[in-house]
Amino acid sequence: MRPFITIEQRAQEALDFYSATFPSFQLHSTQHHAEPHDALIMLATFSIRGQELMISDSPIQHEWGITPGVSFFLDVDNETNLLSLAEQLSGEGKVMMPPGNYGFSKQFAWVEDRFGINWQLNVE
Repeated sequence: MRPFITIEQRAQEALDFYSATFPSFQLHSTQHHAEPHDALIMLATFSIRGQELMISDSPIQHEWGITPGVSFFLDVDNETNLLSLAEQLSGEGKVMMPPGNYGFSKQFAWVEDRFGINWQLNVE
């Protein structure tokens, strides 16, 4: 099973952002839509820390957005990395739960990136 992100005409921007944010980012494949939408990504597969994900540009506008209840949970090895990721990912996005000790983790943050994707960050 692989997470699949459908985004409206910003998939390449998202891939570039995740590539710059996550050192472990790897792009595996990219296919574009046929004309007249050939500038848009039909399907790209990539991985972050070995977890494969899929992303697709939708040339069609949808009435729905991405719910914050669906998120990517990422364990990080230390507080410095968590703070850095939280800052990078929430830029032009929003902070759902700022970095802190919430009792269930010594350091945790929940942020939404500029594409509406939610990330729960946790120090292992």
